[in-house]
Amino acid sequence: MNGNGWYDRVAKKHGTWFAVLIGVLVWLLPLGDGITVAQHKMLAITAGMVVAWITTSINFAVSAIALSALLYFVVGNPTGATKAGALIRTPSFAVSGFSNVGLWFMATSFVISISVMKTGLARRIALWLLSKLGGKPGGTVLATMAANLALAPLTPANTARAAAMLPIVEGINEAYGVKPGKSNFGKVITLATTFASNITASAFLTGAAPGPISIAIIAAAAGMSAKLSWGYWAALALPVNVIILLLTYVYLVRAFPFEKDLRVDPGYPRAELAKMGPLSAAEKKALLYFGLTVALWATDFLHHFNASMIGFVAAFVAMAPGIGVLDWRDFQEKMPWDLFVYFGGALTLADALNSSKAVDWLMQRLLTNLHLASLGFVGAVVLTMGFAIFAHVIFSTSTATAAVLMPVVVSFARTQGWDITSFALPMAFLMPYALFFPFNTMPNIIIYGAGHYTVAEQAKTAFPIGLMAWAVFIVAALTWWRWLGLF
Repeated sequence: MNGNGWYDRVAKKHGTWFAVLIGVLVWLLPLGDGITVAQHKMLAITAGMVVAWITTSINFAVSAIALSALLYFVVGNPTGATKAGALIRTPSFAVSGFSNVGLWFMATSFVISISVMKTGLARRIALWLLSKLGGKPGGTVLATMAANLALAPLTPANTARAAAMLPIVEGINEAYGVKPGKSNFGKVITLATTFASNITASAFLTGAAPGPISIAIIAAAAGMSAKLSWGYWAALALPVNVIILLLTYVYLVRAFPFEKDLRVDPGYPRAELAKMGPLSAAEKKALLYFGLTVALWATDFLHHFNASMIGFVAAFVAMAPGIGVLDWRDFQEKMPWDLFVYFGGALTLADALNSSKAVDWLMQRLLTNLHLASLGFVGAVVLTMGFAIFAHVIFSTSTATAAVLMPVVVSFARTQGWDITSFALPMAFLMPYALFFPFNTMPNIIIYGAGHYTVAEQAKTAFPIGLMAWAVFIVAALTWWRWLGLF
């Protein structure tokens, strides 16, 4: 999976033309009644953009700029409203994602990460971990995945978790002498961090925003019950996701075998730590700012401060004269600005799809065409779980996935006369499974920004992992969940 061959010869070279072609073909498709012109335009633009982002034939930032232009000139507004026969064009509709607090959370997270890297604190933490693990690459990757899982119930935003993990993972890469894009170990540990950020979010009700959103939607339709509690969620989902984490590790190390000479001498971490000496003043500041920021992110259920605003304060303190550890030039040089613009575009697309309700129409049509009712309750649960995993391909945030899919799932269960909670809860577990592309969710963007793997490499590994996850969830539905009384 080195990104060569067909992908480089065809996809990257001609991907822009593929994107245009797919967009035009979707526009020419007769989609029938129930879809507005604006929704049809949105689906065509989305299809073209997804192809462009998958093939990486055009710079991410450039594609985001093109997206805003298309939204303004072609779609104009969410409903396709006109005035005096002319399409009403709303600039805010075309750039809404750039005012989204999530975009600025990403930027401020990178300030924290750069601070921890520049001061040497990330390297010190990584060396300490390696000294405890004996320098074995496999154990190091498993340790980072376990750390992600341990943080999940304490950090109700997997974006914050990814932001906290990134500098530690980069410190480990530095200790192993790994350069971005040049090492299979670098690919494995960063892909493992990406996937773990999504998988661990499913293990606990408070692992990410889609969990509480999904529970609220189910409770609104079926009423609150013991089956919607934090403990019951963990009992059902935690064992399943631990198995999936282990399978993910096994698959990644087989897909990207570690370099044969990759090993840290057991004495090397201790020797390097000795050379570094005691914590420097800059490291102490970075540790204080990093620790306080993560603590505030992890306890937002107590103080209710927005995570992005906490990030703004942390970024200011990290760069403030006299007390900071960075200056603006450090941030300017190391911040992946192309990804910043790209994610702004992805959020804009998500907003446009939601406000136009184009995805609502598409999801309802797809679920209807699956003929779930003919499969019976358990068969419908099994097929819908697979749909819930792979539907993430077209979404730009897992929160949006939950907001769109969960009402459709609840409505379907109600029309069939099935127990809404029992049918919808398995789907809620899968709302964070945005495994496939960087644009699917912010944690993916944050880890992808380190530059250790390509979009194609993420997709090639994510689809088999998605299938494995589906298989494990099916087994759980037929055994574990029955024993615990879900069905």
